[in-house]
Amino acid sequence: MLLGASLLVGCASQASHTLPVDPGHPGTSTQTATPNPPPPTDFPVNAVPRPIVLFLPKLVTVEWRGLGEEKLAVGYGYRFTGVEPPAPAPAPVVLPDGTTTFPLIGVRDALTAMSADAREGEPLELVNAELGKAVFNTDRGDLELPAWLFRSSFGSVYAWPAVTPAAFWKQGEVIDGSHHAKTSDGVELEVELGAAPSPCHPDETPAVNEPVVTETETSVVIGVRTIGTVGQCARAAIYRSQYYPVKLSRPLGSRVLVFEEDSTIIPVTRN
Repeated sequence: MLLGASLLVGCASQASHTLPVDPGHPGTSTQTATPNPPPPTDFPVNAVPRPIVLFLPKLVTVEWRGLGEEKLAVGYGYRFTGVEPPAPAPAPVVLPDGTTTFPLIGVRDALTAMSADAREGEPLELVNAELGKAVFNTDRGDLELPAWLFRSSFGSVYAWPAVTPAAFWKQGEVIDGSHHAKTSDGVELEVELGAAPSPCHPDETPAVNEPVVTETETSVVIGVRTIGTVGQCARAAIYRSQYYPVKLSRPLGSRVLVFEEDSTIIPVTRN
């Protein structure tokens, strides 16, 4: 998979260099990342039900009218001018580990949360609200949740989770996610990671990347090791990824899958 724009970096006249020998792989050389932020250790892996790990966007656009005025208003908070619906009753939610009934928040709480990080300016007017459902992005794939559906004065519809913040990891704080993984049994995974840089010359042996796995009680941390010679030459700055097989010592279960380089959470979906 190719992502990003193409540009040239480095200098074509630079000589290639060989990386230090990896003591764990005699006869090879490796390239490892600089010290990284520590992976999360506070995930409540034994909690039942498993907390929902929510990714961006938390405010989902269900229907967009595409008006320029509305685009300009986004980011300045929200002002509700419609009739406030009654407080909702608890509702069942189908989670990966089973169905659980959660309390739901009211419209006022949703509006307050939606405007928490708003810039100073004229807020977007919302003229109607009704309780419905919407699909949100989590570390276990797409998840349908009860949601407050707000219609703007321009006709667009936005969805905000109506489930109590207690159902989410870190009270609904949006978690940074990156990459992707898939599995059929929770033990053997295919993890999408960056591919090794291409060789500078056709007669060079290409370097290869391989995953490095560290398992803890609360997480599985995936790093990348580059084995071989990586030459210093001009390359197109294009991110190339591929899926790598990873076999765990035991099922992933409720643990979070973490990318070592920046401690972002890797979403895992079932094949």
